[in-house]
This record gives sequence, C-alpha cells and structure tokens, in this order.
Amino acid sequence: MSYVRALGSFGNHKDSKMMVEAEVILTSMSGNPNFPDPIPSLVEVENAYDEYLAHLTRADWTHGRVDRALKRESKVKLAGLLSDLAAYVNYVAKGDLPVLYTSGFPIFTGRKKGISPAVIIGCRLSDGAVSGEVRFDFASLGRDMTYEYTYAIWTSIEEVPPESPELQWEKSLFTTRSRNNLIKGLPTRSIVFAKVRGINRHGVGDWSDAVSLIVR
Repeated sequence: MSYVRALGSFGNHKDSKMMVEAEVILTSMSGNPNFPDPIPSLVEVENAYDEYLAHLTRADWTHGRVDRALKRESKVKLAGLLSDLAAYVNYVAKGDLPVLYTSGFPIFTGRKKGISPAVIIGCRLSDGAVSGEVRFDFASLGRDMTYEYTYAIWTSIEEVPPESPELQWEKSLFTTRSRNNLIKGLPTRSIVFAKVRGINRHGVGDWSDAVSLIVR
C-alpha cells in the first residue's frame, strides 16, 4: 500500500545527482529538532560522503580500474547508509509531510499530478443500419474516460465549413465507448457534422476537429 514517506533508494542514481542529494540531506538533518538522534549518525554518513567524494574525484581524473572499483564500493556504502537514515526518518515522522520535508530526502506523497484529456483524433462518421442514422467512431483515449460528443445538421444546398457560426450544435451526448455511437433521426440527404472531447477527473479536453457525412 502506498503511503507518504522519504525515499531511500540511491544506488542507481548518477554520481552527480547522488552527491547533491547526499549534501542536501546532511545539511537538512544537521541540528534538525525533528530528528534528534539519527540512526546511523550523521558523522558516519558524512564520513562515507567524504570517502565517496574522494574516490569519485580520483576516478574521474585517472579513469583507472582500481579507482573506479573503489568509487563503486564507496557509493554502495553511502547509498546503504542513506537508505538506513531514510528508514529512521520514516519511523520518526510517521507520515507527517511537513516533518518529512525538513529531512532533505526526496518524498513520495502518493499523489500524481493529472492532466486533462488530449484532443481526440481518428473521428469518422459512417452510415448506420437504417436510413436517417449514422455511426460515430473515434480513437480511444484509454480507460476511465467519458466522452462528450455533439452534432449539427446542415440542410442547405450550399456548403458550410465545420467552424461556421451558422451550424447549430445539438445538446451534448455522453458515452464511455469510442466506437459504434449512433446518431438517429437525421433528415435524409442532409449533411451531419460531429465532434467529440474527452472528460476525466482532471478536466475536460478540447474539441476534436469536426467530421461530416451526407445522411442516406
């Protein structure tokens, strides 16, 4: 089960990111009244940090096999100590987000920033099973999605662009499927326009381009 916590996995981080994270954590934890007795001690973590920095600097200079091996070993050691320190932070903070933030550790909140749906593509109108009926299909945006679609009827012999203000869009219809949406009761030989947009819990997407068909 997900819960608010300090993240303690550092072993796969790039050297530059690891150094910055370790420095931020050490600075944030030093003298922090929320975490009075760190386990492991900050002295132990700082010594491992200094050792890792020394081996990293030498390995970057010499590119030697031995120096690179020593750098890897010291990185593993520091990552392990930071992981243990994260466990201590989580034990003391008990999910209190403001307290966790003072630790300097990256924090998992369990919340993901959502986005509203993208513009739907692949819209297509086709003949229905009976006269005066059309089928509206479009590309799916995935699960847990509601679609709002609407249509307009044009009966004049003159052509009209889909964005024309002369088109009177009907009341919106709603569906959870992207295929086989039927629009019924249309005048034969009229032109029907249709457009759709997606809706999820983060908002409403923009309308798709309108498509058209002559009703049979």
